[in-house]
Amino acid sequence: MTCLLCGQSLPKKLDLLQVFGLMKRQSANVCSPCRQAFSPIETACVGCGRQQNTTTLCQDCRRWQAQGRQLLEHRALYQYNDAMRRYMQAYKFHGDYILRQVFNDELIQVIHTLDMDVVVPIPVSATTLATRGFNQTTGLIDGVAYQALLAVAQTKKAHQSQLNRQARMTRAQPFAMAAETALTGQSVLLVDDVYTTGNTLYHAAALLYQSGAQVVKSLSLAR
Repeated sequence: MTCLLCGQSLPKKLDLLQVFGLMKRQSANVCSPCRQAFSPIETACVGCGRQQNTTTLCQDCRRWQAQGRQLLEHRALYQYNDAMRRYMQAYKFHGDYILRQVFNDELIQVIHTLDMDVVVPIPVSATTLATRGFNQTTGLIDGVAYQALLAVAQTKKAHQSQLNRQARMTRAQPFAMAAETALTGQSVLLVDDVYTTGNTLYHAAALLYQSGAQVVKSLSLAR
């Protein structure tokens, strides 16, 4: 078996860390040097999951509150460092679908821990789905029961990577409900691959609240 990221052979036997459960299960498909290149988020803003020295609300979250938004209590697992950027480039933009397995087990474990009623992935446009062949977010959570309640409303949705911060923060609602769904009293977990400005998730959350959701929280692989 080889590392999904660098192609180096992986040890066939479990080491002591894996035997005693001190190494995450998904490490079995990635070598230690590759795994260590990613930076887990340890202490973060309770509103958006941004890595910082305390759990107090960051300036961005205070701005969301000032706009009357209900904070998402977002959780992100890793910082968007160089290793994560290379991973996303290979997985998301080069279409290396097998790379969904790198973080799949870890994301599934976190989703089960959060114990929300409904899991809703952020959708991609029909154009993106046709060219890329998959939704990178549903790929990351492969094995989790989810509901595709959202659809991209615009005929052509610009990629976040093509927009600067100002454009991301001011763009119109990009989503619509894919079907009439009653979420009254339900807790909903929104899932995306990367949290950048938060605007995408807040647009999505607004629609879910309009459909009756009681609580909307969010999760992403990277922040």
